[in-house]
Amino acid sequence: MIEVPRAALISDKIASLVDETDGKPLCTFFSYGTNDLTQMTMGISRDDSNGFIPKYLDLGIMLDDPFQTIDEEGVGKLVQHSAALGKSVNPTMSLSVCGEHGGDPKSIAFFDKVGLNYVSCSPYRVPVARLAAAQIRVQTRMAKAKEREENRTASVQSKQTTMGNIESMSKVIVQ
Repeated sequence: MIEVPRAALISDKIASLVDETDGKPLCTFFSYGTNDLTQMTMGISRDDSNGFIPKYLDLGIMLDDPFQTIDEEGVGKLVQHSAALGKSVNPTMSLSVCGEHGGDPKSIAFFDKVGLNYVSCSPYRVPVARLAAAQIRVQTRMAKAKEREENRTASVQSKQTTMGNIESMSKVIVQ
């Protein structure tokens, strides 16, 4: 589990550890404990946060409760950096998140964007997590289909322009 900022910052070293007897990687996956990582990164206790986070939200100091939705600018950057470091050493490494963020649609979208493979959350949040993951998959596939169609259309238009130029040149040559 990657639960402290230092572990996130040196994830490549963690991922590169191998068993001295057989040479196999000791670490084949990272699971991000985002509740603890949030507490340690932000320096606030989740247990005490109800006393001030609602006020911070009202004043616009925070846009979301960082214990409900991942803090993309801070904790999220650590997760993204760690995932990139881990994958740089072991491209087949599995990446996941464990905690309340695993059941939040906005957080799930972020985790998908930075390359995590799956989320784990409390049982009552599983339906929401599955729906969010499915919606992200549909949106991703639709975006890729749109991009393919735009590329195809551009290619056809380019060929038509080229053919038009060839026809114009042949008329000039014939004259």
